[in-house]
Amino acid sequence: MMPATDPLRAPATVFIVDDESSIRTSMTRLLRSAGLRAEAFASVDDFFKQSDVPPNSCIVADISMPGTSSLALPGALAERGLKLPIIFVTAEDNEQVRAEAKRVGAAGYFRKPIDDCALLDAIEWALRDSNPSAEKAEL
Repeated sequence: MMPATDPLRAPATVFIVDDESSIRTSMTRLLRSAGLRAEAFASVDDFFKQSDVPPNSCIVADISMPGTSSLALPGALAERGLKLPIIFVTAEDNEQVRAEAKRVGAAGYFRKPIDDCALLDAIEWALRDSNPSAEKAEL
């Protein structure tokens, strides 16, 4: 994934929602090293406390967290008039969780630990799919 080359264009934003601080830190570093803007939150509720959701953005969210389930994100975003691609991650993979992630419209689904290249590819695909006019350099 290439960093943005046009200084007037902001890089894509990836919101990381995970209750494990080490995961938030490592994903933030990975995404920033790929030229993406990364913002991390410890819960779905914390994510909704922030107000700036740029159009060229997506979410990477852990499924198993205390509080509001990340599987509720698509519906909660829709209630706010937002539609962002969501890539779900989990350490507790099973058929029921995969089916629920698919039902709510997951743009991707990964079991932890996650391969860095596969995650970056999934993010690029999700951003491109949600914004078909985007050029690769803008992602």
